[in-house]
Amino acid sequence: MPAGSTSEGLSDSEVTLKLRPNVAKTFLKGLIAIGVFSIFLEVTPANIVHYLIFLAISVGLLLVVVGIKHATRIEISEEGLTVKRLFRAVDSVRYEDILDISVSQGLLARRFDCGTVFMILKSGRGSVRLMGGGVAEQLEDVPRPKYICEMISSKLSPFAGSGDDTLA
Repeated sequence: MPAGSTSEGLSDSEVTLKLRPNVAKTFLKGLIAIGVFSIFLEVTPANIVHYLIFLAISVGLLLVVVGIKHATRIEISEEGLTVKRLFRAVDSVRYEDILDISVSQGLLARRFDCGTVFMILKSGRGSVRLMGGGVAEQLEDVPRPKYICEMISSKLSPFAGSGDDTLA
Protein backbone atom coordinates (compact mmCIF):
# COMPACT_ATOMS: atom_id res chain seq x y z
CA MET A 1 0.00 0.00 0.00
CA PRO A 2 1.22 3.53 -0.69
CA ALA A 3 2.44 5.63 2.21
CA GLY A 4 -0.42 7.22 4.09
CA SER A 5 -3.02 4.90 2.62
CA THR A 6 -5.46 3.23 4.93
CA SER A 7 -7.09 -0.11 5.39
CA GLU A 8 -10.60 -0.60 6.73
CA GLY A 9 -11.10 3.16 6.94
CA LEU A 10 -8.31 3.82 9.44
CA SER A 11 -5.81 6.57 8.81
CA ASP A 12 -2.31 6.61 10.21
CA SER A 13 -3.37 9.25 12.73
CA GLU A 14 -6.22 7.21 14.20
CA VAL A 15 -5.48 5.42 17.42
CA THR A 16 -6.22 1.70 17.31
CA LEU A 17 -6.68 -1.15 14.85
CA LYS A 18 -8.53 -4.07 16.43
CA LEU A 19 -8.11 -7.61 15.07
CA ARG A 20 -9.21 -11.14 15.84
CA PRO A 21 -7.63 -14.35 14.57
CA ASN A 22 -9.10 -16.07 11.52
CA VAL A 23 -10.63 -19.22 13.06
CA ALA A 24 -11.99 -20.74 9.84
CA LYS A 25 -8.58 -22.29 9.12
CA THR A 26 -8.43 -23.83 12.61
CA PHE A 27 -11.93 -25.29 12.19
CA LEU A 28 -11.05 -26.77 8.79
CA LYS A 29 -7.81 -28.29 10.12
CA GLY A 30 -9.77 -29.88 12.98
CA LEU A 31 -12.36 -31.34 10.61
CA ILE A 32 -9.57 -32.76 8.42
CA ALA A 33 -7.96 -34.37 11.49
CA ILE A 34 -11.29 -35.90 12.56
CA GLY A 35 -11.84 -37.18 9.00
CA VAL A 36 -8.38 -38.74 8.79
CA PHE A 37 -8.81 -40.39 12.19
CA SER A 38 -12.25 -41.69 11.14
CA ILE A 39 -10.70 -43.56 8.22
CA PHE A 40 -8.98 -45.92 10.66
CA LEU A 41 -12.14 -46.68 12.67
CA GLU A 42 -14.20 -49.72 11.87
CA VAL A 43 -17.66 -48.24 11.52
CA THR A 44 -20.32 -50.93 11.16
CA PRO A 45 -24.09 -50.74 11.52
CA ALA A 46 -23.70 -52.29 14.98
CA ASN A 47 -21.44 -49.48 16.30
CA ILE A 48 -22.73 -46.50 14.31
CA VAL A 49 -24.16 -44.95 17.48
CA HIS A 50 -20.70 -45.03 19.10
CA TYR A 51 -19.21 -43.40 16.02
CA LEU A 52 -21.82 -40.63 16.08
CA ILE A 53 -21.05 -40.01 19.77
CA PHE A 54 -17.35 -39.83 18.86
CA LEU A 55 -18.14 -37.28 16.12
CA ALA A 56 -20.30 -35.18 18.45
CA ILE A 57 -17.62 -35.08 21.17
CA SER A 58 -14.83 -34.37 18.66
CA VAL A 59 -16.67 -31.54 16.91
CA GLY A 60 -17.75 -30.15 20.31
CA LEU A 61 -14.14 -30.05 21.52
CA LEU A 62 -13.10 -28.47 18.22
CA LEU A 63 -15.72 -25.75 18.68
CA VAL A 64 -14.38 -25.05 22.18
CA VAL A 65 -10.85 -24.64 20.79
CA VAL A 66 -12.14 -22.36 18.02
CA GLY A 67 -14.11 -20.31 20.56
CA ILE A 68 -11.07 -19.86 22.80
CA LYS A 69 -8.97 -18.78 19.82
CA HIS A 70 -11.71 -16.40 18.62
CA ALA A 71 -11.74 -14.73 22.06
CA THR A 72 -8.21 -13.41 21.37
CA ARG A 73 -8.15 -9.67 20.72
CA ILE A 74 -5.23 -7.83 19.17
CA GLU A 75 -5.05 -4.05 19.34
CA ILE A 76 -2.44 -2.13 17.36
CA SER A 77 -2.09 1.49 18.42
CA GLU A 78 0.43 4.32 18.06
CA GLU A 79 2.23 3.19 21.25
CA GLY A 80 2.41 -0.54 20.54
CA LEU A 81 0.42 -3.75 20.54
CA THR A 82 -1.83 -5.32 23.13
CA VAL A 83 -2.78 -8.99 22.93
CA LYS A 84 -5.65 -10.18 25.12
CA ARG A 85 -6.08 -13.95 25.25
CA LEU A 86 -8.64 -15.96 27.17
CA PHE A 87 -7.22 -17.56 30.34
CA ARG A 88 -3.88 -15.72 29.97
CA ALA A 89 -2.40 -12.43 31.08
CA VAL A 90 -2.55 -9.47 28.72
CA ASP A 91 0.67 -9.04 26.71
CA SER A 92 1.69 -5.50 25.81
CA VAL A 93 4.51 -4.77 23.38
CA ARG A 94 5.92 -1.32 22.75
CA TYR A 95 7.44 -0.67 19.34
CA GLU A 96 10.81 0.23 20.86
CA ASP A 97 10.99 -3.28 22.41
CA ILE A 98 10.80 -5.04 19.01
CA LEU A 99 14.11 -6.22 17.56
CA ASP A 100 12.85 -8.15 14.54
CA ILE A 101 9.57 -9.05 12.90
CA SER A 102 8.64 -11.77 10.42
CA VAL A 103 5.63 -13.53 8.92
CA SER A 104 4.95 -17.24 8.56
CA GLN A 105 2.22 -18.54 6.24
CA GLY A 106 1.55 -22.15 5.39
CA LEU A 107 -0.48 -23.43 2.46
CA LEU A 108 -3.84 -23.23 4.24
CA ALA A 109 -2.98 -19.86 5.81
CA ARG A 110 -2.28 -18.39 2.37
CA ARG A 111 -5.62 -19.73 1.15
CA PHE A 112 -7.42 -18.05 4.08
CA ASP A 113 -5.22 -14.90 3.83
CA CYS A 114 -3.99 -15.23 7.39
CA GLY A 115 -0.73 -16.13 9.07
CA THR A 116 1.46 -15.76 12.12
CA VAL A 117 3.42 -12.58 12.81
CA PHE A 118 6.50 -13.14 15.01
CA MET A 119 8.12 -10.25 16.88
CA ILE A 120 11.43 -10.87 18.65
CA LEU A 121 11.61 -8.61 21.68
CA LYS A 122 14.53 -6.92 23.42
CA SER A 123 13.05 -7.59 26.84
CA GLY A 124 9.77 -7.94 28.67
CA ARG A 125 7.13 -10.62 28.52
CA GLY A 126 6.22 -12.46 25.39
CA SER A 127 4.07 -15.46 24.54
CA VAL A 128 7.06 -17.46 23.22
CA ARG A 129 10.36 -18.30 24.92
CA LEU A 130 13.33 -18.50 22.54
CA MET A 131 16.19 -20.98 22.81
CA GLY A 132 18.82 -18.32 23.45
CA GLY A 133 16.88 -17.04 26.45
CA GLY A 134 15.03 -14.29 24.63
CA VAL A 135 11.32 -13.74 24.26
CA ALA A 136 9.00 -13.20 21.32
CA GLU A 137 5.38 -12.35 20.78
CA GLN A 138 3.40 -14.20 18.17
CA LEU A 139 0.12 -13.14 16.66
CA GLU A 140 -1.46 -16.34 15.35
CA ASP A 141 -3.82 -16.49 12.35
CA VAL A 142 -3.84 -12.71 11.90
CA PRO A 143 -5.80 -11.55 8.85
CA ARG A 144 -3.55 -10.03 6.12
CA PRO A 145 -0.30 -10.77 8.00
CA LYS A 146 2.01 -9.13 5.45
CA TYR A 147 0.10 -5.86 5.75
CA ILE A 148 0.18 -6.09 9.56
CA CYS A 149 3.93 -6.79 9.45
CA GLU A 150 4.52 -3.77 7.19
CA MET A 151 2.35 -1.58 9.40
CA ILE A 152 4.28 -2.58 12.54
CA SER A 153 7.63 -2.27 10.72
CA SER A 154 6.76 1.27 9.67
CA LYS A 155 6.45 2.20 13.37
CA LEU A 156 9.91 0.86 14.22
CA SER A 157 12.99 3.02 14.33
CA PRO A 158 15.51 2.14 11.59
CA PHE A 159 18.15 1.82 14.32
CA ALA A 160 15.92 0.14 16.92
CA GLY A 161 18.53 -2.39 18.02
CA SER A 162 21.59 -0.15 17.94
CA GLY A 163 21.17 1.72 21.25
CA ASP A 164 23.66 4.59 21.66
CA ASP A 165 26.32 3.10 19.38
CA THR A 166 27.75 5.47 16.78
CA LEU A 167 29.44 4.70 13.53
CA ALA A 168 33.16 5.42 13.43
